[in-house]
Amino acid sequence: MSKKEKIYFFLILILGIFLRILNLGKHSFWCDELLAISLGQHSIKWMINYITYKDAHPPLFYILVHFWLKFAKNEFSLRTLPLLFGILCIPSSYLLAKKVKNIKTSLLFSLFIALSPSLILWSQIVKSYTFFTFLTIISFMSFISYINSKEKKWYLLLIISNILILYTHNFGFITIFIQILTLLILKKLNIKLILLFLIIFFTYIPWLFKIPYQLFFTLGVRRPIPIILRFPYTLFYFFFGETINPFNIKILIPLFLIWIWLFIISLKNLLLDREIRILLIISLFFPLIFVIFPSTVPQNLIPFSIFWLLLFSLGLEKLGFRNILNYLTFLSLFPSLYFYYSDNISNYHDTSKLIPFREIYKNVENLERNGDLILTTEKIDKDIISPIQWYYKGKNKIIGIESIDELENINKMIEKFKRVFIILDFINNPLISEKLKDFFEKNYDKIYEKKYIYNEKLLSKLKGKSEFYYLVEVYIFKKF
Repeated sequence: MSKKEKIYFFLILILGIFLRILNLGKHSFWCDELLAISLGQHSIKWMINYITYKDAHPPLFYILVHFWLKFAKNEFSLRTLPLLFGILCIPSSYLLAKKVKNIKTSLLFSLFIALSPSLILWSQIVKSYTFFTFLTIISFMSFISYINSKEKKWYLLLIISNILILYTHNFGFITIFIQILTLLILKKLNIKLILLFLIIFFTYIPWLFKIPYQLFFTLGVRRPIPIILRFPYTLFYFFFGETINPFNIKILIPLFLIWIWLFIISLKNLLLDREIRILLIISLFFPLIFVIFPSTVPQNLIPFSIFWLLLFSLGLEKLGFRNILNYLTFLSLFPSLYFYYSDNISNYHDTSKLIPFREIYKNVENLERNGDLILTTEKIDKDIISPIQWYYKGKNKIIGIESIDELENINKMIEKFKRVFIILDFINNPLISEKLKDFFEKNYDKIYEKKYIYNEKLLSKLKGKSEFYYLVEVYIFKKF
């Protein structure tokens, strides 16, 4: 690497670090982050038992959170865990691309990774996706290196990275399948490589026996996106993340034209060694098969988005750094980044990530009096922390209302209280929230209300009529 190229890479790395640290602790914890934190607070034995029956992921990332909690206690410090792996994706992607082509491709690829809206987002959320992506990059770098050199160090690193992947995410097996399929097509699956995959398989057996239970849980999850839209939406998510509205046509039409142009040029210029070409083609399309499963969400496949970015890096490298398509491609990522850092609600796909729970419960503490009652339609669980359990520091009694049966006993619950706060979760419990609100508006005097995050149901436009609602509503009622 020349001095000039070192400077370019250093600037790319600094840019990627800056974008991942910017606003790291700004938002309150999202519900999925609180799940990871809750699991991390328990013993590892308890955690593994819980996720076997009530979660869709292996335990490795939760175990990392368990130890991270020894010194991290707030939004910023806890998010440094995914931040760390998000940053490590940049230099590791540089090394991977260098194995595939050359230094110019490495610089373009690491810039794509540094600016990726989806990878920036998941670098700031306590979930496993940046860890999963980092391990995937290391695995494929080791795979290519071993195929070309047969060096023992790459053999060992490939074993270790693939085992860690399988214990990080249940879609980690896709990585293994891609590598085996590539070797079969190339007729390079020799005894030593068979032994490698057998070692990985036998190491995975302890968790493999738990997969049927997790599948039973996962198969009960249904995502609302129609199957015909899942493939284009997943690719959309790979390139633009979840902070630009898919119906924002004025912005997206020129962006689509740029990326379609880039895709055509990249395929046309895909002049690589046969081994790399076959590996890349399988890695581009094989993971998309799993989009058809109702429980799959695009972030499950985020680690495999790197191969699309690698393809585009190869195309741009062939054109040369000064070609206008280079500038247009990287500029096309900025609308998503702008909407992300400006918290643009109308462009967020999942606005629940923006709910200001910290502000909500601080406001409740400022308004409450001794002897008030707090009713909430958040799920109150002794094992898994809800936002109110994490953020509310007051001393008044909290009761969770999650079912019709509890609503029927509401008069008995509140008869001794002069004032009642109700905190309504319209994301996870809309029916009970509406009924509870209706009961108090009919029978009590409303003295305070505040609503948070006016949200459009993203898929409602497909039905021909936009639907809006507030994600969280807070009220204070007193007796007439």
